[in-house]
Amino acid sequence: MKSRLLILVVILLLALLPGCAQAANTEEPPEIAYGQDVCDRCGMIISEEKFAAAYWTTAGDAHRFDDIGGMADHVAEKEDEIATYWVHDFVSGDWIRGETATYVVGGGLVTPMGFGVAAFSDAAQAQAFAHGNEGAEIVSFAELLDRLTMSPEMDEHQHMDDDHAE
Repeated sequence: MKSRLLILVVILLLALLPGCAQAANTEEPPEIAYGQDVCDRCGMIISEEKFAAAYWTTAGDAHRFDDIGGMADHVAEKEDEIATYWVHDFVSGDWIRGETATYVVGGGLVTPMGFGVAAFSDAAQAQAFAHGNEGAEIVSFAELLDRLTMSPEMDEHQHMDDDHAE
């Protein structure tokens, strides 16, 4: 009788263990193993830290990308409920919240997937960068998402390696 009770207690404890797992901290960027992890959109290895981006869903799932534009494209396709967006500051390389960054689009900026987007934590640095690149525009996060998710040219973007293969 005692052994059955002990087995029952052990089974109940084992059943409760999954509930003890820590939830993802969406207030911190997800980890990316550069040169190893692959982009959730295109499947290519994420290697250029300054263009990498990520987001957490409200369910605690992390999604990683090799290009900020690829993240916006993925968001439009999947319609996930997003908890936080993360991008790298173009100058320092530090992770910053995507919603608070200032973005420079175009101006001949070459990025892994060809979207031509760089993020800046400092608006003055973004303005200085854009000023030095003819055709570059400064946009907010909301404008960036609108622009990239509504662009008919979005599907024409190919990975830089694909361009060299032609």
